[in-house]
Amino acid sequence: MAGETMLADIRERLHKKSIHEVRLIARAVGVHSPTDGKKDCIIDKIIAIASCKAQPAPRSARGAPPKSNDFDEALVTDIRECIRFFGACHAGEAPIEQSYSVSDDSEQSCSGILDRTGKYAYLRVNGCFPCPDDIYVAETVINRFGLRSGDKIGGVCRRAVSGAALHAIASVNGFSPDALPRREIAGLTPVYPCVRICLGGGDNDICARMSDMFAPLGYGQRAVISAPASFGKISMIKQIASAICLNESAQAVILLVGGYPEEITDIRRSVRGAEVFSTSLSAVAEENARAAELVSQYCARMAECGRNAVLMICGFSALGEAALHILSSAINAEEGGSLTVIGFVNAAGEYGSENSAALLSAANMRLVISDGSAPIDIQNSFTLGREYLQSAEELKIVGSLRKKSDVEVLNIFKNTADNAEIISNGR
Repeated sequence: MAGETMLADIRERLHKKSIHEVRLIARAVGVHSPTDGKKDCIIDKIIAIASCKAQPAPRSARGAPPKSNDFDEALVTDIRECIRFFGACHAGEAPIEQSYSVSDDSEQSCSGILDRTGKYAYLRVNGCFPCPDDIYVAETVINRFGLRSGDKIGGVCRRAVSGAALHAIASVNGFSPDALPRREIAGLTPVYPCVRICLGGGDNDICARMSDMFAPLGYGQRAVISAPASFGKISMIKQIASAICLNESAQAVILLVGGYPEEITDIRRSVRGAEVFSTSLSAVAEENARAAELVSQYCARMAECGRNAVLMICGFSALGEAALHILSSAINAEEGGSLTVIGFVNAAGEYGSENSAALLSAANMRLVISDGSAPIDIQNSFTLGREYLQSAEELKIVGSLRKKSDVEVLNIFKNTADNAEIISNGR
C-alpha cells in the first residue's frame, strides 16, 4: 500500500537523525511538547500525525517554529505530503491533485527530468547534468505515483534555505498522474521496424537518397552511422531530426557528447521541434555515460506512453560500455510506441576495438559514410529486416544497384530527381 510505504520510509529516515534533529522536525510538524520523551517516543508521535491518527498540537503546546535551520526540510515536506495523502483517504477523496496553484512566495512552478541515480532522486531542471537549481523528490512521492528515472515531471516545488523540494505533481510525461498510459518497456513485444523515416525528402541530397535506398531507417531501429572525422555529422543530425519532426507522434532527441556550444545553438534554431542535450567539453567518461543513460531513459518513458522517440547521439563511441546498453534498448513495440537509437561514430576509430565490434554486431541498421567516389559505402551499408520498410519492387532495384560500380550508381542518382524515379525506371 502506498500510504504504508510512505510511513515506513519516513520512520526509517527519522531513526537516522539525531535526537536534536528529530525534536526540530517534531516541532515543525506539530508534536505536543516535542522536547519531552525519548527519541523513539517522539518518532511515534510524528508518525501518528503523518498518518492522521493524531492532530497537530496548537502553537502554545509545541512551541515556536524551529529557529535553527539544522533540520531536514525535505523530510518535513514529505511528512506534510503524507498528512495530505491520509487526510484525503480518510475523507474518501482521491489523494492526487490534477491541478495546482502557487499559494505563496516559497512555491514555484517547476518541471524537469527525474534522475534516480544514487541514494536520492532529483528533477534535473537544466538538461541532463546536476545543477544547484535541481529539485529534490522524496522517495514517498516516487512510490506513491510510481515514478521512474527519465520521467518528465511538471508541478510545484517549495524552496527553502536547504534547497527546493517537489511539493505537488501536475503531469508525468504530459499526462495527469492518474491517467498515465504506461507499460514496462522491458515487457513490450519487439517487432521489426515497419514505419519508415525518409531522409531524401525533396532537396535532392544524394547522400540522403542513397541512405534511404541502401540502408532505410525505421522507427525502433538500432542504427550505427560511421563517418570520417571531416564529415558534417551535425548537418546529417539536423536532416534526420527535421524528417522526424514531420511526424506528430514522434519526438527527436539529440545528445551531443562533448558538444560545442555553437553546435547546440545551431541545432535548436534549425530544428524547432527537437530536444537538444549536451555534455560539456570538460566532462569525463563517467559523466558522459551517466548523462547518456538519463537521456535514453527519458526516451524510453516516452516509448512506454506510446510515442515514437528517436535518440540521436553524436560521439557515441565515447560512451564506452554504456553505448552498447543504450543501443540495445531500442525497440519497435507491437503494442505501440518505439525507441529508435542512432549512434554516430568516427570511421577511423571503429575497428580493432572490442566495444566497437559489439556495437556493430548489435546494430540492425548500419550506414557507412564514404569519402570515396560515392557518398556512402554501398556494400557495407545495410538494414536487417528491410523487407518491412521497402516494397518488393524497391528491394529488387536495390539488389540490382549493388551489383554495379560506385561510379555507375552515383551517375544514376545524379541523373534522377528522386528515388521514386529510379524505381519507376526499373534500373
